[in-house]
Amino acid sequence: MTIRVLIADDEAPARRMVRSYLGGREGIEVVAEAENGLEVVDAVRSLDPEVVILDIQMPGMNGFEAIEAIGAEAMPAVVFATAFDEFALQAFDVHAVDYLLKPFSRERFHRALDRAIERTDQRTGDQERLACLIASLPHASSYLERIVVRHGDRLFFVVTSEMLHLTAEGNYVRVHTAEGSHLIRGTLVNLEGRLDPKRFARIHRSGIVNIDAVKQVEAHFHGDYFVMLKNGETLRLSRRYQARLLGEQG
Repeated sequence: MTIRVLIADDEAPARRMVRSYLGGREGIEVVAEAENGLEVVDAVRSLDPEVVILDIQMPGMNGFEAIEAIGAEAMPAVVFATAFDEFALQAFDVHAVDYLLKPFSRERFHRALDRAIERTDQRTGDQERLACLIASLPHASSYLERIVVRHGDRLFFVVTSEMLHLTAEGNYVRVHTAEGSHLIRGTLVNLEGRLDPKRFARIHRSGIVNIDAVKQVEAHFHGDYFVMLKNGETLRLSRRYQARLLGEQG
């Protein structure tokens, strides 16, 4: 079995060191290197690694924020790498999350890697610990405030308040904004659980709407409704989800 590893650190020497440590290991494939949190999000979504060696202090979006953007439930096994940070180290210890304190030795690195590899087949416990860790951080928000999307070769943030509605497309979710739409990897169910229910509502099995983007809801035949957005779009409102949205509109 080949273990696919993502190396994430904003410093090139640090990435080279980790790659050199991995060089002598059989069954290890480095699938990508990431210099910042945006690239981490994109690589995890697109390459599906089994293990991520994740630096915390990265520009633009740090390691913790990258996990928030991806969702703890979708994260592979993680080994954090960090310079001394008293709060972070205490949080890691409390939630039994593995970490490497920089500078770390080859032997210490391989012990952490071995533990991560052992956990690749049993992800539930890790995901719960990651979720608890992220929730304990001072900056953590209960709900997503922005998501990472790709447009060509460019990665950028979309603030959740700018999302008009979302639709499921297989193992992906299409995010619709006033400027266009973006396809991100994930499921509507997982994303729904990370969106503020006061601002977003499920309108049918494959759709979620931003309540603030709704202009009006119109009755149709046989008890069906249509949701009219302020930008002129019309969406179907399933009977199963009418009470949720109509209650908000009322």
